[in-house]
Amino acid sequence: MEKNNSHSSNGSGRSETQLDATPCQPSGDLVVIGGNEKKEGARPILELLAKRVGSGKLIVVTVASEEPEEQWQEYQKSFRELGVERIEQLDARQREELLKNPRLGLLDEATVVFFAGGDQMKITSRFGGTPLCERLREIYENGATIAGTSSGASVMTEVMMAAGESETSNKVGGSLRLAPGLGLLSGVIIDQHFAERGRMARLLGAVAQNPRLLGMGIDEDTALMFQGHAEASVIGSGAVYIVDGQKITYTNTADDEQQTMSVFGVTVHVLTQGDRFDLTNREPRNGPREKVEQELAAVR
Repeated sequence: MEKNNSHSSNGSGRSETQLDATPCQPSGDLVVIGGNEKKEGARPILELLAKRVGSGKLIVVTVASEEPEEQWQEYQKSFRELGVERIEQLDARQREELLKNPRLGLLDEATVVFFAGGDQMKITSRFGGTPLCERLREIYENGATIAGTSSGASVMTEVMMAAGESETSNKVGGSLRLAPGLGLLSGVIIDQHFAERGRMARLLGAVAQNPRLLGMGIDEDTALMFQGHAEASVIGSGAVYIVDGQKITYTNTADDEQQTMSVFGVTVHVLTQGDRFDLTNREPRNGPREKVEQELAAVR
């Protein structure tokens, strides 16, 4: 099967789209969180991840943080309260650490790998392309759940949001900056802390630059759960904003710099807990919310 043929069959009778361009066919799920998820009391997102650990092992990756030990202690406490018995930290202050000591055995029996927040460029520059990163892809393909919050969410895609002003209209040639991510999910760009930091304009700017990408803005304490590359569902207290630029008719993003961006024909969907998004057909689906609630009740 030719991966660059966007209309070829994948053997299931379903046509492939550009979203299938990711260089892996995962059996595992991807959970991307908008940041600031609840860590005490009822904490549905972390509860769901704790359930996914099962009898396996949870790895908390703190390479993005300037305060990795504090971050590790916080997540270790929360996950242990949720019944996770086997939990380990992965941290590196320099890329050389993961090259000289790859620690490939760390991911043996790992059923959930969780990327904590900080600076996404630290994740890609320290972790991306290392032997351990390739091992991560292997366990994802074999059924592990990979999760990330805040910068740990943005970094999961082939193209990630690296920088850009919030709460202002996007300027052509302004501060918006995209960069390569870890490439676990293709055809999508993710932004986080979305409503809280007024980031709609910069997500629109990213989609206007390349309408092939679906823009996904995730509120705090909210997550998108990707089942393979076919569907994503929402869990948490906030919303997920899907920006689809496939029908854009005009944008000035390639014109002279410092103009305010204009873009015509964008489609925006707003999803809340239980809603789903069909990645193949680029269509939202309503509920059922009771399925999410039942799964969370089973955790408790």
